[in-house]
Amino acid sequence: MERYARNFNSISREEQEKIMNLKVAIVGLGGLGGYVLENLVRLGVKSFNLIDRDVFEESNLNRQILSTEKTLGLKKAEEAYRRAKEIDSSVQAKVFSAELDDNREDMLEGVDIVVDCLDSIAGRLKLETLCHKLNLTLVHGAIRGYYGQVTVSSPQNRCLRMIYKDLRKDNESLGNLPMTCMVTASFQVNLLLKAILYNEIVRDLILIDVKNMEIERLKIQ
Repeated sequence: MERYARNFNSISREEQEKIMNLKVAIVGLGGLGGYVLENLVRLGVKSFNLIDRDVFEESNLNRQILSTEKTLGLKKAEEAYRRAKEIDSSVQAKVFSAELDDNREDMLEGVDIVVDCLDSIAGRLKLETLCHKLNLTLVHGAIRGYYGQVTVSSPQNRCLRMIYKDLRKDNESLGNLPMTCMVTASFQVNLLLKAILYNEIVRDLILIDVKNMEIERLKIQ
């Protein structure tokens, strides 16, 4: 447990053991997904399903922690697993370098919770459908520019279709900034811990304004 000595007092030993026995699916291993993975491995998660169809491109270098000049052209899911093993050699993962499909139950087979780090509305809605089929809790995150949002889509409260019901295409005009990725991913990891350790499901949509350092909670209706 020496590896996790600095977790204690904030996290009990019993809670640490629970974290170490988790199996987490991260869907999308770009800006959000890389930081979610980094946090979870360092917290002590040992088992993952890592899902991303893409390879690293030069435009990823501004914000994606898994992206370096050496990883350009390499598959994101495979590089995510390599990075996790560098931090903790005992980490195991199922790697899917393929597009998410809401009929591919095997992509989420055996996991305890799922983290949405995708970059499209259509992809998120497919993921929520798949999680609904498998009765899995989904931690949602999205960013644009200085702004991020997070919430939890649970079996009792499937909320992404409500959030995105009037939207058909993401707005790319605001860009993607590294600090927004870091902050939003950290919120996602915290929501995951609340759900797993304390059975506390956050039902609000949490809006994060990094530029003005403001946070707002909205009821989803």
